[in-house]
Amino acid sequence: MRQLTAGTGRLMITPPFDCELSGFVAREGRSRGVHDPLYARALVLADGKEKIALVSVDALGVDAKLLAKVREKVAHLTDLNPSSVMISATHTHSGPVTMEDIFLGEVDPAYRNGLINNIAGAVYLANQTLEPVTVFVGEEECRSVGKNRRQKGGPTDAQVLVVRLQGADGPKALLVNYACHPVVLGPDNFLVTADYPYYLLNALEQVYPGAQAMFMNGATGDVNVGHNTADSIQGKGNDRRTFREAARLGRILAGVALTASENAVALSSVNLSYAAQELSVPFEQAPTADFYLREVDTWKRQAVELKQKGASFGEYHQAEVWAQWAGKMAELQQANKIEPVIKSEVAAFSLGELEFVTLPGEFFHEFALMIKKERAPRRVVILGYTNHNIGYVAPEHVYDEGGYEVNDSYRYYGLPSPLTRGAGEEIVRTLLTMLKNL
Repeated sequence: MRQLTAGTGRLMITPPFDCELSGFVAREGRSRGVHDPLYARALVLADGKEKIALVSVDALGVDAKLLAKVREKVAHLTDLNPSSVMISATHTHSGPVTMEDIFLGEVDPAYRNGLINNIAGAVYLANQTLEPVTVFVGEEECRSVGKNRRQKGGPTDAQVLVVRLQGADGPKALLVNYACHPVVLGPDNFLVTADYPYYLLNALEQVYPGAQAMFMNGATGDVNVGHNTADSIQGKGNDRRTFREAARLGRILAGVALTASENAVALSSVNLSYAAQELSVPFEQAPTADFYLREVDTWKRQAVELKQKGASFGEYHQAEVWAQWAGKMAELQQANKIEPVIKSEVAAFSLGELEFVTLPGEFFHEFALMIKKERAPRRVVILGYTNHNIGYVAPEHVYDEGGYEVNDSYRYYGLPSPLTRGAGEEIVRTLLTMLKNL
């Protein structure tokens, strides 16, 4: 059995005052301060044969261009293979705009350049601190934080998986994997924050001084902290969308994670295996340029009408944003630049019998349960929002049910039309095949 080594590193990625925050169309204003700092936290794993880097970034998402630039920088700074670098976003809705070519705010080029440097720098630091580790894995359930946002009382992926890497001087790193949108704070919040994961990680690092705690979000497409999407769009107030509530939920999850960590069992084998694969995820057939141009007029007219009726900022601003989206799609269609697929990638890796898979977007919790059921009794860490964000990915039956995730959300991600029915199931089949072949 090969000896596993691990290294950790972190760098701050907090944006400057007055940056544009990303995540809520109903947020009427720019940032007005920092509640808690944002970080890029990196973990490098090596066993003498394979070496990989896993980064958790306090951001809404990571796009393909950002990933490519970080990988290029990492290749310049370290001996890591660029394709073995994985960047996972926590998906906080109270951080700066990080993705280009979408309709969730405008990127500040200076901030994005600094972000790229600091993500790569965190990987560099982690690569400098490699030491032998023992891997402990534990699990518990948490049903009091994540809620099914489409179906009151509906199912979620309640598993809290904790991976503790133990060095010679004690815990070196703690990975907490749980699926829930970090949206305790709503569109009325103008302070930069990592949301509930801030309190989760802060609590765990007080228990394990010297260890780097990392939150790895899961398949959260239909899971948040207990409100529906319409409330966020309409900007409705909610007495539970406060920092006090974020602290409460973060500490609840920290308690569950701590139990899992303290009851964790050491892996008998920690040989590292890694594989990545490119994807071409198809769209439903894109409309004509004339259709998009008609959509521009429709959404502009609707925005004016909503304003005149006294609708909330979020409601009429959404119509304004969708008019911008339709205009952009018309331009692309007229130039014959709309592709029938979106290019992305997935990765799978294992530490002995512990397995990891990446999901490039907002996948519904059902997909995580499919993978975990198929791979049982092995444990699988589901890394959502990793190495890309192609938007919401819903199971086939949700296309019949409709709703924001399949009918509307693709516009915010700058996509010409929804992903084709069955795209998520096909990605799951690809990942399962990759796991079998590791």
